[in-house]
Amino acid sequence: MTVKDVFDLRKQGKIEEAYEAIRPMYAVHQGKYTTLCMFWTANDILKKRIKEQCFDEAEKIFKALLRILPNIEDNDGKAHSSIYHLAVTLDREKKDFSMLDFVAQLKVDQLSDEDWKAITVPASEGASSHPVPSTAQQMLTCAFHEIQDKPTADNALKVMPLLEEAVRRRPRDKNNQRYMAVVYRIMGEQEKAVAIYRQLLKLHHDSYLYAELAELTDDEGQKAALLCGAIKNQRQEKFKANYRSALARLLLDRDRPKAAFELQACIATRKAQGFNLTREIQQMQQQLQGVTPSTSAEQQTFYRRMMEKYPV
Repeated sequence: MTVKDVFDLRKQGKIEEAYEAIRPMYAVHQGKYTTLCMFWTANDILKKRIKEQCFDEAEKIFKALLRILPNIEDNDGKAHSSIYHLAVTLDREKKDFSMLDFVAQLKVDQLSDEDWKAITVPASEGASSHPVPSTAQQMLTCAFHEIQDKPTADNALKVMPLLEEAVRRRPRDKNNQRYMAVVYRIMGEQEKAVAIYRQLLKLHHDSYLYAELAELTDDEGQKAALLCGAIKNQRQEKFKANYRSALARLLLDRDRPKAAFELQACIATRKAQGFNLTREIQQMQQQLQGVTPSTSAEQQTFYRRMMEKYPV
């Protein structure tokens, strides 16, 4: 069997057969076309293994593809683009896959304009058309999910080349600006992070922007106002629980009825989601025992007044 025969098998959709045929050929000869065939047949198998949920094998093949990649001619950039797409897919499907480790090895100058191009998924039955971020932007987002779990300087440095390129290409992008603020915070440059959040909040009112700025704020009145903004601008109750517990903590010694309202709402949400109460929530619950919570109307008025008193 020749390399051409293997490519023919691949074209016929005989993915497993093509993969098994090329492996012994590649083991003894890594020529231009043998290597290219090995890459694309392994690429096919990797996608198939992901669909089969064989994630450990999929990651092993992915690492093998990374070793092969420098040895193939990729004038049109399709091989590299395929690797980036597979990295995003693996990150989404395999919990212990590290996009940060992948990004740390990434040569940003190899990303093409196509890799940075967002696409619009056309409308289909029951669904309208919607934009999808570029593959490069998705890699950046995946990396920052890891950084939020492990906000260390080393992790921030791993992502910086990709982030800097993202900011160069889309300097006003909300997510890119937010990621830069996260990096500044990790690096101890708090004033720069605060400045970015304040600028973002002039244009956007996402609840997480208020909450993240609140974490950087020492003034307790301003912090409470930002948490009020986070609660007010979050439509889904399940995402308000952490904001409510933080606000209850701030109000505990200042306005017990309002603290009780926030704590009561937080506890109700956690119970509805099947989450246990943290030790801190239990302690606040004991401290507020017997306190009559504010009414919802009173709390809404409180949010409005706090946000007016402490504008961003």
